Amino acid sequence: MKKNFLSLIVLVFVISFSSCKSSSSFDSDVRKMADYRCQMKQLMAKDPSDEKAKKELQELSVKMEAFGDEMSKKYEKMKDDKDMDAKADAILKEVMDKCK
Repeated sequence: MKKNFLSLIVLVFVISFSSCKSSSSFDSDVRKMADYRCQMKQLMAKDPSDEKAKKELQELSVKMEAFGDEMSKKYEKMKDDKDMDAKADAILKEVMDKCK
């Protein structure tokens, strides 16, 4: 589970340090990753012996990994845009602040 969480954090940083041609596409991609991160946080907070939560966590990890790989390829050439980094950080913070 720690490996999955670490992978999640790495993927979030890859996306947050990326930029793209379309701001709305970028926003939705960052928001989707942030939503995955929120779901991961909620599932990890559940009882460790809850088999349903474990299964959901595994499924979510697979989705996140696939999405992260897709986003890494999509934004590979645009990693050094500081404005987009700041925008991604703001979106991630907004979503995670609402995550309960």
